[in-house]
Amino acid sequence: MKAILRAVIFLPIAIILLVFAVANRGMVTLVLDPIGVSNPPLSFELPLFLPIFIGLMLGILLGGVAVWVSEGRHRRAARLHRRDLERQRRENEELRRERNLPPLPPATLIG
Repeated sequence: MKAILRAVIFLPIAIILLVFAVANRGMVTLVLDPIGVSNPPLSFELPLFLPIFIGLMLGILLGGVAVWVSEGRHRRAARLHRRDLERQRRENEELRRERNLPPLPPATLIG
């Protein structure tokens, strides 16, 4: 089911990107030197869609890194809670063994 849903979502996006790349394949000059106005040493001739796609990829990458960094405190809190839960389970099992009670069924963890 996930494969079909993935295909339904990504196939139209891939087709749109392909049509965009074919429509914008004209050559442009990309200048990386803001000071050298005439005959800049850092300039490249490439199709128009390449700088646009590279900018999109860099934006997605930087956005993902920013989200990952900002969510670090939540991952740390989850790690601490998981350790605390395991410590409490061990303590609970130890108390059940001391009082000769049957063990609890195994719990399932998400994640």
